[in-house]
Amino acid sequence: MVKQLMLLFWSAIYGLVLGYIVSALTSSAFNVTTSVIVSMIGGFVVINLVAPMIKIQRKSDD
Repeated sequence: MVKQLMLLFWSAIYGLVLGYIVSALTSSAFNVTTSVIVSMIGGFVVINLVAPMIKIQRKSDD
């Protein structure tokens, strides 16, 4: 649960930065709400769909 909350937090921050840069490069208006929502949805999808597929198995000490 904490891992998902931290991922949502950091994806929101990175989404704001990326949204600002893209809006400056395309000369369009920067929309904070859209940047945060899109990045948080993307982060949520990544943590719940991709992460279980690439789960690293730990070696046992047997």
